[in-house]
Amino acid sequence: MKASKIVLTVTVLLLACMFVFSSCKNDAQDDASSAASAAESAENASTSSSSSASKSNSSGSNSSSTSSLPPIGDQKTEYLAVLGCTLTDKNHFVIVGKCEENAVITATTERQSVTSPADKGYFSVRLEKENTVTRVTLEAKGSITETYIYDARPKYITPSDTMWPIVGGNNYNFFFDKMMPDFMQTNTLSANQLESLTNRIKKRIESLKEVSPNTEIIYMVVPSKASIYPELVPEQYPKGTGKSRLEQVNEALEAAGATVINLLDVFAQHKNDEYKLYWGTDSHWTDYGAFVAYTELFNHISERFPSAAPHPMSDFDFKAGYYQGGDMIFYMGMNQKELLEYCWYRTPKFNMNGDIARVDRYRSPNYLMYSDGITPQMVFTTGNKNKPNLYVFRDSYSAQIFDILADQANTTVYKPMWGFTFNINDIKTYKPDYIIYILAEWNLNSVIQS
Repeated sequence: MKASKIVLTVTVLLLACMFVFSSCKNDAQDDASSAASAAESAENASTSSSSSASKSNSSGSNSSSTSSLPPIGDQKTEYLAVLGCTLTDKNHFVIVGKCEENAVITATTERQSVTSPADKGYFSVRLEKENTVTRVTLEAKGSITETYIYDARPKYITPSDTMWPIVGGNNYNFFFDKMMPDFMQTNTLSANQLESLTNRIKKRIESLKEVSPNTEIIYMVVPSKASIYPELVPEQYPKGTGKSRLEQVNEALEAAGATVINLLDVFAQHKNDEYKLYWGTDSHWTDYGAFVAYTELFNHISERFPSAAPHPMSDFDFKAGYYQGGDMIFYMGMNQKELLEYCWYRTPKFNMNGDIARVDRYRSPNYLMYSDGITPQMVFTTGNKNKPNLYVFRDSYSAQIFDILADQANTTVYKPMWGFTFNINDIKTYKPDYIIYILAEWNLNSVIQS
């Protein structure tokens, strides 16, 4: 009898414990479900309010809960809009968009504040990534003041042969990552390398005199935008001191007996002109930058060939307009047709040689990226024997000077883009008055190694 009472008591206690455990489990599940619903509602509210704003967020595809951030209310703006947000370099990202034409943008986060002037209605701000989602308050001050709250989820672009890494910047300006070693001077050449370069070019000039004694070699290396506008480069990239690689190479070439058109000094004189020397959204110089270089080049050539004196600026129209965003907009995974840039397109007022004029330098009238049609070897003859014969090695920077250079010559041989092999037999065939190298600073290896 006593044993039966003990068994009964234990059974009752077990049943009671099971009831309590079941009740607690259900309460916990209800609490978790309520919390998840609340978080989902908050995120949905934030997403809904962002998408319902008059200017939509078209930046990256990274998803992250914003439940820790207060919801963003309805937002209406007349000009201010975010059109892209990409992770660029050193844990930084850029927000790019539209605004009133002359507005100044201030971007504020929990830990930082950045101010940047717009470029004719388009802006970029460079910010350090603070979390998976960085809440940014954008304020645009122009004739009116507009505010837009933006949850930045910068997209990540995997670097590849077709997607080059970008250094983001303010002022609607961007740079190739590959430009930074020249700017920071981490790639300068040793004394032995410079001596080797000088000796190689000296031997080339000597061999050239044997087959074409009147041929002069001219090097015209286009400085990177960073070299002319160091103030636009993010502070995470300190400018080097002393001689840059370009300055070293220019001196080594001159020591070998070649002619150097030093655009570092020339562009420094023109950096504050009304027209841009470089695109902000593209890695190339502009039609105006190429015109400045053309003037310097043919000022030199006209000392031997007076009829090849450069046309003055008054002989050209520079058409202002909004043109499709350049290659760096593409490399950041943004929409080139949405993110435009205000710039100038050069056309001659005089009658240019028809064969030259018919060549499309650019891909379309509103997309001033070099045309694939000018990349292979091409030969032009104007029939003006009072002008020089040219033989041109080049990279893609030749597009902006392509027409005005060939029109100032009798015969122009354009070697294929990026082909820098020096073939003495080919040169012997053409016997040019000038062999001209046109290439970008960041492509200097084509001179050093060819």
